Amino acid sequence: MAQQMTTRNPREPELISIREAARMLNVSTRTVNRLCLEGRVKAVRVGYQWRINRRALREYAGLD
Repeated sequence: MAQQMTTRNPREPELISIREAARMLNVSTRTVNRLCLEGRVKAVRVGYQWRINRRALREYAGLD
């Protein structure tokens, strides 16, 4: 089987902050926080902060 190649920009981080996600979706940071808490986007907690998977966020928003 051939291995699938990704076209992600190597300088683009895979995990992004709530603030970056809010800018991408054009919503408030509270909205993104709620999406994370509800499990509607793939995210992990790092200390007191959320880190959101960029690809999962783009899929959620219908951008991919």
